[in-house]
Formats: sequence, C-alpha cells, structure tokens
Amino acid sequence: MKNQGVRQLVEGAALAAVFAVLFLITIYVPLLGSLTLWALPIPFILMVVRNGMKSGLVMWAVTIVLGVLTAGLPSLVMTFTVGLGGITAGYLYAIRKSALAVLVGSGLAYVVGLVLAFVSSILVIGQNPADLVVEMMNQSFQQAESIYRSLGLDTSQFNQLKEQISLLRYLIPTGLVLMGVVIALISQLLSIPILRRVGNFQPPVFQPIREWTFPKSFLWYYLVVTIVMMVGLEEGSAVFVAAINVYSILNALIFVQGLAVIYFFSHQKGWPLVVPILLTFLGFALTSFVVIIGIIDLGFELRRRMKS
Repeated sequence: MKNQGVRQLVEGAALAAVFAVLFLITIYVPLLGSLTLWALPIPFILMVVRNGMKSGLVMWAVTIVLGVLTAGLPSLVMTFTVGLGGITAGYLYAIRKSALAVLVGSGLAYVVGLVLAFVSSILVIGQNPADLVVEMMNQSFQQAESIYRSLGLDTSQFNQLKEQISLLRYLIPTGLVLMGVVIALISQLLSIPILRRVGNFQPPVFQPIREWTFPKSFLWYYLVVTIVMMVGLEEGSAVFVAAINVYSILNALIFVQGLAVIYFFSHQKGWPLVVPILLTFLGFALTSFVVIIGIIDLGFELRRRMKS
C-alpha cells in the first residue's frame, strides 16, 4: 500500500512537470505552442487512468498553482479548462465508456471552461471580446475598401462581408461549443497511442467516419430552425440568437454527416485514403454541397441505398 502511494506521488510529480513544460511552451513559444496546446490535457488523462480521480484532482490543483506562479493569474483560465477536460476524459476512459461518450463528456467540460473564460474576460476588460474582434475586422475592411476605391475597383462585396461579420457577436455559443469539441477530439486522438504505450491501457477507438450517423430527428430540427430563420426575426432578439446558434450547430453536424457519405462512397469504390482526405478539404470549400449530401443521407438513407 505504501509503495503504491509512493508510485502515485512520483507519477503525479512527473506528469505535473510534463504539463508545466508543455504549458510554458504554449505560453511563451507562439509557433510551437500552437501545437503543444492540444497535448496539455494528456497528463491529466494519464494520471486519472493510472491512479484514479482523486490523484487527478490533486495534480490539477498543483498545476493550477504552478501555472499562476510561472505565468500569472491569466494562466488560471487555461489550466482550469484543460485540467477539467483532461480529468473528465480520463474518468470516462477509466469507467470504460465508448469513444463517443468520452468525446461528448470531455467536450462539454471544455465548453464549461471556455464559457467561464469568456465571462471572466468580460469582467476583466469590461467589454464583450466578440465586439472587439468585430470592430477590428470592420476597421480592416474599411482600409481594404478605401484601397479598392482608390484603385477604381468594385467595393460592393465589402457591404456583404460587413453584414456577415456583424453576425459573429451572436455566434459566440456556437463558437464555444465547436471549439470545445475540437479540443476534445484532437486531445483524445493524441491520447490514444500514449495510453496504449505508457498507460498500459486499451482506450476505445472511434468507428470509421464512414459509419458515423446522427439521429433522423436532427433533420426535422434543422428544417424547423431554417423555417424560423426565414420568417425574419428581429436581429439581436433572444429568439434570433437562439435560432442562429442552433442552426449553426445543426449545420455543422449535418456537414459531418455529408463527409461520412463521402468516406463511405470512397470506401465502396476502393479508393486510397488520400482521396477522401483531399475531398474533405474540398468539402470545406463547398460546404453547402456537403450539407445537402448530409440532408439526403439523413432523410433517404443514402448509404443504405449505395450498398444495394
């Protein structure tokens, strides 16, 4: 029992040190830090999987203190967020949940941390950060528009861009949700080989993307929200903000459904993996087309018909 306690203490200290190094690189080395950012939750995942939730919480408290001492109070938000997401993922791994459950659970944890970070930034700077971003983008477009005008070029496109940018302030919930899911997904994918090698643990893996599918009810929600958006809601109203965020999230999910169809079709044709990957990048440029494919698959089971 004593040896086990010593082992947990040593592992906790080692993983806390690994986190501290990754954290400092993320804070002070911009280019490399953009890569190490995604690995920050992994020490927490390892700690919880190998030594349990209690040990993970102790390590979390230690890393919060280390972060404040090395990078000041602003680091508290990052350490809190990645620690919360990593511990949640580690706990779900430890109780043998599916890969999708780990993604959803840790994604929600990251969203909670990001929401707290967003609210904290408003309290500190006294202004909505989204308004600052919109203001900066508008200033950039005004400068570009003046250059275009001085060269005698058409500037009508800038009016449309400004209208689209004005909607960004209303899409904060969608942005936080998507950011939380992306962080959860990347850190989960990075943790799988590390858990196998270092943690002596076989984590659940995702099904191939060609088998991913969402409930058909998503299609009805999407149609209802689309109709509500077409009615012409007052911009800035509570219903408008709710509708545009639900629409954006559902649009992203149906886009993933469309990508699943593309991967399924590629698998049926026996194409090499590089082909659907290239088609994925092309899909981001043709978002509406991929969404239409996803809608058809949800409504008419396109993949099932491809099989037959």
